[in-house]
Amino acid sequence: MIKNLLEQYPHYHHLVASTQLVLAMFGMGLVTRPQAFVEIILEPKPMITGLLYQLIGIPLLTALMIFFIKLPPEIMVGFFMVAAMPGGSMSNIYTHLGKGNAALSVALTGLMTLLALFTTPFILRVFASDYIPPEIVMPVGVIMQEIFLFLLLPLTAGMVLGRILQEKTSHKYSKWMVRVSLVALGILVAGSLGSGSIDFASYGFRIPFLVFCYCLIIQIIILRGSLHVLKFSHSDSTTLGIESSMKNINLSLLIAASLFGLGGANSGFAGGVLFVLLLYGGVSLFVAAVPAITNVRHLTKTGKMTPSENAGGLS
Repeated sequence: MIKNLLEQYPHYHHLVASTQLVLAMFGMGLVTRPQAFVEIILEPKPMITGLLYQLIGIPLLTALMIFFIKLPPEIMVGFFMVAAMPGGSMSNIYTHLGKGNAALSVALTGLMTLLALFTTPFILRVFASDYIPPEIVMPVGVIMQEIFLFLLLPLTAGMVLGRILQEKTSHKYSKWMVRVSLVALGILVAGSLGSGSIDFASYGFRIPFLVFCYCLIIQIIILRGSLHVLKFSHSDSTTLGIESSMKNINLSLLIAASLFGLGGANSGFAGGVLFVLLLYGGVSLFVAAVPAITNVRHLTKTGKMTPSENAGGLS
């Protein structure tokens, strides 16, 4: 029975991906307050810098890597899809636990999510179109439609409902939404791997190592550059490092499902793209934990936070 379900999974891949994204974004919206966006106006430099990192810096860094390292076309497309994504809701959680600037993280995620309606298809068309097989057309309109329906709409609906409900209740519902979305994500990963569309053996250890280095380098450049070159605070630098390295992989999986699917003549290409996306999603969970933990230790060491204030956070 399980074998039959896995064999049929490619037909439901897009449905599972879209459901997972809607649940995650609705849950995030429940605990996102409009005030978080207003507060950043008073100190806009970190916000503007974060936008430039994600809109210009990361795509150019990705293109530079692709230029010097020869990779299969499907792997290159996977990297460019990561580069084109806005920050994900997990970056807000990591920033909160790492005692970073939570308002900046939420504002960046929210604004980049809004801009993704236009920037994601633009970045993919500029940087990735040459590597996509000619029979696969880049449906810019479809991508914009899916970002609106499955990302912006549930986020906005969650924010509206969050304002109606009491804060305690909205946080409770948000946790359940996130948990259910994680179950859907588990189905997404298990189905993608179990259907046989992703052949790990064909790529060896080179691609996982490259994905790890890519995520780590992005974080180091942005975090250290913000701290030592731009002279931002530890809190803001930590936030920008986490926000730039933790992408909305849920959205990238949805777009990949819409573009390539998991069945038919392009199943091998789709498998390579998903290989990068799933790897990056897992790697970023570990890489982004480093600046969060480091910032907590810095605050404790400098006396700006006591161990009791870190209860429930990172150590």
